[in-house]
Amino acid sequence: MNPSLKQVVRMLAMVPYLQSNQGIPLADLAREFKIKPAQAQRELEIMMLTGWGEYHGELIDFDVTALQDEGVVYIRDAEFMARPLRISRSEAAALMVALRTLRQSAAGDQAALIDSALAKLAEAAGTELDTPVDVLLPEVDAGVQAAVAEALAGKRQLHMVYANETRDEQTERVVDPHRAFTQDGHRYLSAWCHKVEADRLFRVDRIVAAAVLDAPVTTDADQRTRLEDLFPQGPHTPSVLVEIEPGADWLLGQYRMDVVEQRPDGAVRARLFGSDPAWLRRVVMRAGGRMRVMEPGEFSREVREAARSALAAYDGVTSDQGA
Repeated sequence: MNPSLKQVVRMLAMVPYLQSNQGIPLADLAREFKIKPAQAQRELEIMMLTGWGEYHGELIDFDVTALQDEGVVYIRDAEFMARPLRISRSEAAALMVALRTLRQSAAGDQAALIDSALAKLAEAAGTELDTPVDVLLPEVDAGVQAAVAEALAGKRQLHMVYANETRDEQTERVVDPHRAFTQDGHRYLSAWCHKVEADRLFRVDRIVAAAVLDAPVTTDADQRTRLEDLFPQGPHTPSVLVEIEPGADWLLGQYRMDVVEQRPDGAVRARLFGSDPAWLRRVVMRAGGRMRVMEPGEFSREVREAARSALAAYDGVTSDQGA
């Protein structure tokens, strides 16, 4: 189990334990969950930001004075953890699509767990498991997929043959796998490459062959999770100049952008970076008119045409109407 998932499982187990052991010393709590007291306190602080809402009484809370002055833990406002989870059909559908995406890159025990979760979710939502939703990712060799999953789970080095489509060549590498994730329709492996002695991202569908080695990994996973760290921007990174309307500057925190100009009317001009032009086009359209492409002009026209095509898919709207 990866460290982040292990921490989430531990924190979920802490809540009912604390509810049954009010006033437990922090040191005893840490000993019970086999962690250090400092880590236990950090996790309690994280839990204080967790709940079913965003206001007082909707978030887990602790007696901070008792914790800081006496080193004992009193939990409150966590009764919602005992309530059955209720989700809407639209939320269930979104979760099922996400699980289907994850299922395509899973192997072994992971695949069985995801299948079980899908079945339970479909039953709880009152919908068919075989929904008319197809999640399409580049095909990955089953043996490669299993080897990547095994290496990640066992924290062991991976020997692989990797195809570089840009240079039309294959190279052999030994890597320390750190984590796998899906981004923009592709499955990636983040790993330390011993060939170049640096962190690298590998497209899993471009791994031609893979074998798990007996040697354990010798490097730690980088804790950075932001997309700008996973996909460092450079001189060849696709980008467009956009203008964000006044009041929509929250978009700056959602995507990779460099602010170019703060306009007097409150609008912001920024350079939006992405993995490819198609992704950039989707982001602009998703903003619903709050983001407008300034340059290049050709890209702006492509966005307008894509918007017209999308509108044409609705009844009563023709493709020659403006977007």
